[in-house]
Amino acid sequence: MASTTKEKMSVRHLLVVLTGIMITFGCSALCFSTWGLFQPVVAEGLGVETTAFAMYVTVMYLTMTVASPFAGKLLQTMDIRILLSGSALLVGAAFVLMSFSNTIVLFYVAAVMLGLGEITLLWLAVPTLINRWFADRAGFFIGLCMAFTGIGGALWSAVFTALRTSGMDFHTIYLIWAVIALVTSLPFTLFCVRNSPEDCGLAPYGAAAAAANAGKAVKPTGLSAKRAMKTPAFYAVCVFAGIINIAILIAMQFPTYTKSLTDVAFDVVVVGGIMTTVMMVGQAIFKVTLGAVADKSAKGALVFAFAAGVAGILLCWFGVFSEYVLYVGAFIFGGCYATAVVLVPVVVRQSFGTREYSLIYSRVSTVFNLIAAFASMIWAWIGSSFGFDAVFIVGLVMLVVILLLGLFVFADAKKYKSEWTE
Repeated sequence: MASTTKEKMSVRHLLVVLTGIMITFGCSALCFSTWGLFQPVVAEGLGVETTAFAMYVTVMYLTMTVASPFAGKLLQTMDIRILLSGSALLVGAAFVLMSFSNTIVLFYVAAVMLGLGEITLLWLAVPTLINRWFADRAGFFIGLCMAFTGIGGALWSAVFTALRTSGMDFHTIYLIWAVIALVTSLPFTLFCVRNSPEDCGLAPYGAAAAAANAGKAVKPTGLSAKRAMKTPAFYAVCVFAGIINIAILIAMQFPTYTKSLTDVAFDVVVVGGIMTTVMMVGQAIFKVTLGAVADKSAKGALVFAFAAGVAGILLCWFGVFSEYVLYVGAFIFGGCYATAVVLVPVVVRQSFGTREYSLIYSRVSTVFNLIAAFASMIWAWIGSSFGFDAVFIVGLVMLVVILLLGLFVFADAKKYKSEWTE
């Protein structure tokens, strides 16, 4: 029977996944997974406070906030190859600018360029493309693509640590980052992806089985963007995603945290770098796991991520007697870090459907990037003003709020399922 025949995936479907993997492995991992390592180094090199460097991340998130609704519309109407390639060029150019920057102001200019590029590359393109090309196992493939921010982050963090240990200046490292960003993105964004499977005479993966089971062709269904934005669930998921984006960035403070430790038996600089690397490995593994679990139970994935966040923070907080306990804590915290780019798009899809997914998700992205825009400054300020005990306490409170908001979204979204249309 058609409904029991395992559907074969075309080369085109695989190339879409490969493109998602490469843009997260290169451009996005370099941007989001290594700035915490640069923070103390650049701040010292430019003679500024760490909060001044953290402002560069704030500028990047604010840029993504402003650009998100426009990027969402462009994804609906523009050739994805042009949009993704232009975004990759912006990221590469931003790293080049930072490689020549001797003032923090130019870092802020580069942050605008990074925000314009990354809002499409990381936050919108992968979930939008996967939801267009995959009617089945979308959560798994989003998780697989997003895992490479962690895999890339682990690799580039190790490369950064090695280059700094050899005495290389951060300006040169940024130039290397620019080359890596362009080489790992442009060949794929230009040649391996198309807007939708229909452009290639194909159907979304899993659509044939769903159509056979339903007895008719399956079309995208869900709430309209206009209707979705009038529901309590929409506003709750925006705040939910925003607080997640704040909470997970505790991990970017690991190098600064270890440098604040005294009377320990290990090299605090090396351990901070390794904690970041280990966390990146953890989030890579957990992104794939969370994506697969979320396809079956988004609520179960949320509870798992909450538990990982709590356990990771407690181990990092109280495990200073051994660097190995710190590594375990950082690895486990990766399970929470994975939620921003894997669980949030799955929750949006399950709550509002796929009918106008890119428009709805771009609006969610606008709100959560605005909330998260000040995250790096918040953590830097709390850490420098009140110490890292306060950082970890605030982080634990945020995790509880995230759990409660997530459970509310699941409950409220059920009320509108009857309003879904094609």
